[in-house]
Amino acid sequence: MKYHHNNKGNVILYIIVTMIIMAALGTGVFYVTLTSSFSGLGVSAQNKARYLAEAGIRYALANLRTLPITTSPLPEYKLNTSTGDKFILEINVISIKSTGISNPGTPYQASHKIELDITPSQYQALTSAPFSFTGTGSGGMASLAPPAAGAAVSGVTVDTSNQQINLGFSPSTGSCLLNTAGCVWYQGWAASNGSNCTEGRCNFNKGIRAYFDFQYNIPWQAEGFTFAIISAHNIGTVAAPVYINNVTDCGGGSCGEYMAYAGPGLTGNGIQPPKIAIEFDPSIPLTDDRATDVCSCNSRADWTFGDKHSAFIFWGNNSILCSSPASNTYDDNRHGSGDGVNDPQNPTNVGSYIIVSYDTISGGRMAFRLEIDRVDDSTSVDYRKYKMRAWLKVYNVNGYQDSNGVRFDDTSTKYNKNNDDPPSFQQTIAMTQVWHDQFDRMTFGWTQGTGASCQVVVLRNFKIDFKNTNDF
Repeated sequence: MKYHHNNKGNVILYIIVTMIIMAALGTGVFYVTLTSSFSGLGVSAQNKARYLAEAGIRYALANLRTLPITTSPLPEYKLNTSTGDKFILEINVISIKSTGISNPGTPYQASHKIELDITPSQYQALTSAPFSFTGTGSGGMASLAPPAAGAAVSGVTVDTSNQQINLGFSPSTGSCLLNTAGCVWYQGWAASNGSNCTEGRCNFNKGIRAYFDFQYNIPWQAEGFTFAIISAHNIGTVAAPVYINNVTDCGGGSCGEYMAYAGPGLTGNGIQPPKIAIEFDPSIPLTDDRATDVCSCNSRADWTFGDKHSAFIFWGNNSILCSSPASNTYDDNRHGSGDGVNDPQNPTNVGSYIIVSYDTISGGRMAFRLEIDRVDDSTSVDYRKYKMRAWLKVYNVNGYQDSNGVRFDDTSTKYNKNNDDPPSFQQTIAMTQVWHDQFDRMTFGWTQGTGASCQVVVLRNFKIDFKNTNDF
């Protein structure tokens, strides 16, 4: 008998075994791949959550003064993504907590939390503009420098409800306050065009535009007032700052003619340079007041003008030192002081001042606008120059505007681009590198002195904006 082998059955068996082996291998590969993918998704989600938390911290720091202290429920900031990624902020006066959440509501949700300590002084409400009458301490114009040396009171009050500043009189009684001298400085927080104002100390950057109007008693026979921009430079360290001028610094002394801008004040420090002011001087000298001894009264050299006037003033000759108390600030508003090289010269020439017949102005109300271009580009031929333009006009309830339709009181943009309304007076000064560097930070405010005469001045509608690179 012969046996015949049927190989067809063996082939089928081989195929079945091979299929089983391949299926087992495929399942293993799929399992390994799936596990690796899930693991990758988890790592990716965790990384994304950490990045979201970091983004929340950066957002909070950039907007700290506009963000409220958080309460439950905590605010969520959702990204415009299909997964709904978000961060949650928890803010108080001592810390910021940011929680990043990726893939929320899915099996792959991940979260990461970061906490950053801050100081209470960092958390301040930001005013809607670079200036505010409201607030105390670091909130606006509510704090005053003490009375100057030789003065019983400062003669300055801030009326936050009516948003005005009163000079030389008692608002409660309306009566004059004689022999006063005092200052008021901005102390708020703001961020207009990178000004980064912190407790009143602002980046000067490219310069400023300011406006206010003021009303005075007729006849106006007192010593007058200034609008001043003074250095707030830190000569100490970040950890232990020491500022050239503080909000408690003020000039004044034995002579009302200092207007509290010049003179030693109570501390003997006075107001230190660098500084720029515009004086509103209603005092007509009855005798020649060009005394060579700048340490004595009757030495402002107003005789040069011979009448009531407004002009730019700086810091005189910074090397002249007077005594009782010792100070280099006695000639700061004396016309002609300063050598024009190391220290800018206070004006004596036509163009840098204006004669004003204050007592003939109906209602005794004037409108004032100031623009300062500060050239801070070291590659410019005008580097370290300060180009100052000032307009002084009779107040008009309907206002003024230039040929471009820019209103006189609109400080958000340049006035007189087409030169159709030239400044009442203007001046350009160049500062040394040292002075320029020390004018990187500034604050602004008003100083006033009455002497023995009556001064009733009300300042209203103050506005200020900081320039940006497109303002020139």
